[in-house]
Amino acid sequence: MKTEQRDNPTPELWQSLPNAPGVYLMKASDGAIIYVGKAIRLRTRVRSYFSVQLANRKLAVEGREKSAHALTSQMMRYVTEIDYIVTETEVEALILENNLIKAHQPRYNVKLKDDKRYPYLRVTVNEPFPRIHITRKAENDGTRYFGPFVHVRSTRQTLKQLTKLFPIRTCTLPLVEAGNKYRVCLDYHIGRCPGPCADKINVPDYDEIVQKVCQFLSGNTDAVVKELTEQMQAASEALDFETAAKYRDTLTDVQQAITTQNMDSVSAADEDVIGIAAKTGVACVQLLRVRDGKLLEREHYYLNDADPESLTTALSAFISQYYQNAVFVPKTVVLPMPIASMELIENWLSEKQGNRVGLHVPRAGRLRKLQILATKNAEILLTQREQNVVYSSGVEPALVELQELLGLKHPLRRIEAYDISNLGDRFAVGSMVVLEDGKPASGEYRRFKIRSVKGQNDFAMMREVITRRFRRALANDEKFNKLPDLMLIDGGKGQLSATQTAMKTFASSQLPDIPLIALAKRIEEIFVPGKSEPIVLREDNPTLHMIQRLRDEAHRFAVTYHRRLRQKSLSASVLDEIPNLGPKRKQALLRHFGSIEAIREASLDGLLSVKGIPRSVAENIRKHL
Repeated sequence: MKTEQRDNPTPELWQSLPNAPGVYLMKASDGAIIYVGKAIRLRTRVRSYFSVQLANRKLAVEGREKSAHALTSQMMRYVTEIDYIVTETEVEALILENNLIKAHQPRYNVKLKDDKRYPYLRVTVNEPFPRIHITRKAENDGTRYFGPFVHVRSTRQTLKQLTKLFPIRTCTLPLVEAGNKYRVCLDYHIGRCPGPCADKINVPDYDEIVQKVCQFLSGNTDAVVKELTEQMQAASEALDFETAAKYRDTLTDVQQAITTQNMDSVSAADEDVIGIAAKTGVACVQLLRVRDGKLLEREHYYLNDADPESLTTALSAFISQYYQNAVFVPKTVVLPMPIASMELIENWLSEKQGNRVGLHVPRAGRLRKLQILATKNAEILLTQREQNVVYSSGVEPALVELQELLGLKHPLRRIEAYDISNLGDRFAVGSMVVLEDGKPASGEYRRFKIRSVKGQNDFAMMREVITRRFRRALANDEKFNKLPDLMLIDGGKGQLSATQTAMKTFASSQLPDIPLIALAKRIEEIFVPGKSEPIVLREDNPTLHMIQRLRDEAHRFAVTYHRRLRQKSLSASVLDEIPNLGPKRKQALLRHFGSIEAIREASLDGLLSVKGIPRSVAENIRKHL
């Protein structure tokens, strides 16, 4: 942004502003909007910026420290024009401010770091047979939205689990109340849709399913469990054991799907609990969603241009912008500290939700404990971000979990994985692939042709690869001078032991201790040096998936190199010794006859029948073979 810096913004900029509620837009010399603010009285609020500037200049002349906020003081040097929009009420000014900040992204406003659209689950309750699907745009269209969710993958998993528990359609067919004559799809046959498209279910029975889905997504899982229990007992008393068994299985699935609560509570309220922490230039907001007295979800967001000495400003900006697009606003929003215009924001949220919404700063009790928890989480996330462990709200968390699982003090910025590929004692090779900051670094991949090992000895081959890799690192080889934070070996205890033996040869060198793990393919056990029992993670664990992907990549890279060497060797056949028999003619012969033996047994006329083989070459083939 190229702007003209001014030391003395002219007071005339604010004198023409009306003393009415509205929004003011501060602009630089190129017309760019650099700050948007709201005010109950526009002229009074904007005049305060210039009063601060005059006071600062007086303090500077007297050699005293300036009192103005550093960011405000810097911003005012660029302001050459102030525009404004008058609104009817203060609430309208608050809404307009949010919209303008989102549209123009002013340089000096505190703003959400990522302005992306998060996924929602949408239930089309305005249709005869409502459907459920994922959307990134929430509108006031008469349907019900649940969310937003931070990760689209977890949203898909939620949708998959819901259709398993409560069969509800996900298709886009335009269904009417009766007379639908479509053909049922696979979802009907596997019990994930009751088949309204073929009139397999009526509207009242289908509405009961939709109601359970909405209750579950709203966090009211107790009501769902109670109803399923009553239906199971009623079916059992009626000696309808088959139906009772279905309710029992559904009840088991629901209880497994309910999120494990981090805190017990006697309250049945819906609350959002907010914690905030800040360092120079960035703040982290942690939001805990409490629904029906249970802590169901935790989300965090980063704010740009935040000042640790002015957390109330950052917190106020977050609340205004976050709840601007929120589909659901709870009755209570718990804050770590009072903020400006609390009553105004409460009125806006109440008007948005249609019920009374309160901003509460607890001093003791259950809510205070929750608020402390939220703040602590925000501080931890901010520290991790500073250490480059977590870069943003969407980064792969498996690296952090793996670090904690292994009890390591340093973040896993670089992980190297090793594998061996061979065919008996021929064409033996090793591979090294690299994961940096959670992403494959293909430019750092290395391959090794086994030199010293005779016969099929995978353990000795692994020792050779590890020894050569770190010997070149100690020799300051540019291709190997980056050291890993963790080494992953493809195999079990034997491969891990071989790697340990190789690393012991460097014990007296300047090479630091590098953590090792091995991943065995049989049941995906993680072996760690010094531990007799392996670590076994659940099949759906994201950390296990990350390790598996890295192991598989090392295997792929090794096998690719192995095949290349083998093909190169096979191509050097007896046909290479025949004069005037180039690659294309060799390929034509092999395609036609299928093997060297068949070519050897072919007659002269048979050789001449191959396209591209002249008589002189055919005679040479007969002579040499």
